Amino acid sequence: MSKVANKKDASGSLKLLMGYVFADKALFIRTLLLVMLATGFEVLGPMLSKVFIDDFVMPNHYPVWPVAGVVTLFIVSVLAGTYLKYKQTLKFLDIALNAVLDIRKRLFKHVLTLPVAFFDYARTGQLVSRLTNDTESIKDIYVQFLSNILANLILLIGILTAMAILDLQLMLVALALIPAVAGLIYLYQKFSVKAVTESRQLRSDINATMNESISGMAVIQSTNQQDAKYHQYQDINHNYYTTRLKSVTVGSLLLRPAINLLSILILGGVVWFFGLKVVQGFAEVGVLYAYLNYLGRFTEPLVEITQRFSLYQQAIVAGDRVYELLQEPASHTGSERLNAISHGKLSIDQLQFGYQVEKPVLHNINVEIPAGHFYAIVGHTGSGKSTLLNLLLNFYQPQAGTIRIDDEPINDYTQSAIRSGIGFIPQEPFVLATSVFDNIDMGRGLTQDAVEHAAKQAHLHDVIAAMSAGYQTELGEGGLRLSTGQRQQLIIARALAGSPKILMLDEATANIDSETEQVVQRALNELQGNVTMIVVAHRLSTIHHADRILVLDKGHLIEQGNHSQLMTIEQGRYRAMYQLQQQEKMVFQAEEKVHAACE
Repeated sequence: MSKVANKKDASGSLKLLMGYVFADKALFIRTLLLVMLATGFEVLGPMLSKVFIDDFVMPNHYPVWPVAGVVTLFIVSVLAGTYLKYKQTLKFLDIALNAVLDIRKRLFKHVLTLPVAFFDYARTGQLVSRLTNDTESIKDIYVQFLSNILANLILLIGILTAMAILDLQLMLVALALIPAVAGLIYLYQKFSVKAVTESRQLRSDINATMNESISGMAVIQSTNQQDAKYHQYQDINHNYYTTRLKSVTVGSLLLRPAINLLSILILGGVVWFFGLKVVQGFAEVGVLYAYLNYLGRFTEPLVEITQRFSLYQQAIVAGDRVYELLQEPASHTGSERLNAISHGKLSIDQLQFGYQVEKPVLHNINVEIPAGHFYAIVGHTGSGKSTLLNLLLNFYQPQAGTIRIDDEPINDYTQSAIRSGIGFIPQEPFVLATSVFDNIDMGRGLTQDAVEHAAKQAHLHDVIAAMSAGYQTELGEGGLRLSTGQRQQLIIARALAGSPKILMLDEATANIDSETEQVVQRALNELQGNVTMIVVAHRLSTIHHADRILVLDKGHLIEQGNHSQLMTIEQGRYRAMYQLQQQEKMVFQAEEKVHAACE
């Protein structure tokens, strides 16, 4: 990424983060007033000490009421300053937590709207890291950085003002610290930004590797990849340690130790300067005491400011990563002027698509699918079957050609219309770790009768009724309380519950046994004529009764027709595939008979 792009990202993320400071201007102004009042009380303490020393201790004169007044005012200033600091911390925490709350909501809402193409390359662990770790780091910019910077800057102004009141020349000596500290902060940012950025990325990689390993633990163990995964994780973890050590080393060198050294030099300068005044007979002991007190307090804010810049650096990098994700374009559907699919007719005209533009996957596909008809898509692995289905679901945008639903471009429909009007049954069922009812309803606010009707259509009602809590039975993570076939039936019920006009299935019976396949097939047969069905199938026996079968080969539509028509084509691809599967079936049945006879 270029330096210009980096600057744009940084300014964008800073604008995002600072926007929350001024989102509630009244709260920010109240917080600022608290900071100023707390600073006033803190600055008042050394001034009262100076009065006490020069007016009472040095003359050895202790009038009761003046002494009591000074002591009381000193105690009140300490207590009031402490209380107001506590209140200002709460206010900044309020700003921070509200900011993180809103950013997380915005970020997760945005992730939900991203096109499916984005998730082809995104790693789950990295997305989770941005939603959790990075947003949590953003909180530091308000609580740890902004509150400290504001409070300490106001404190510095207050201390410098008090110093100037006591002795302008001594104040100018202390003032030399500020440009020196500014130089140290500049050097720190210059040398640490790369290490901090790399460490944030490596933390995401750690999360992604852990997520990937845990999700695929069965495969890792079955292929004996434990050592390979361990070394991969170890390398990432070591790189994270190295980058964190670099940033910590830079901070350790340029922050507190350097400030302490500078403050000692300034202290020496103040003592030397004050010594000259003593020689000249113009110095007061109370002034020296107050100055040393102020100098100690003057140094601490500078140390705090510099140390908070490490948190600022991390928060800005985290903000950049969050801002970058928020800039990912959400999926959209053109003018979005149509709110519902009426009939379910599909038209595909000169469709061409490739995940990479220079490598087309589909070539000039032309198909007309009347409403209520059953169309099947078959072909060898890699022929483009699932890709065509993804385009019909509007998950991707074609490079050329058009897709129309009921004679209207698909991009003229709202996302809500497409998702409610098209039911999708994937090959791998996705089951939530919640109740059966919630898995079918999916937040659509369906009635109990509607959910039960959908379950009956999927021939799953009796199975659910036999469960301990019926439709309120918790299925657990991944729906482990259901068999593979029952999970597929649950997904069919979910799709049918929305009363779609179009139903698409992506090899929905590929991973289930023959008995469950017949149940699923019966459910689909009952839907024929009522909804437009488009089925990607591997087992050709399940779609031989389709109204029309589309045969794809390397992205080209090479044959189409019903089962009888395609079987009459000599040297036809569909005929060869069907005959091969029938032969495999006969061989399997023969082996079963031999095995049964041997037993």
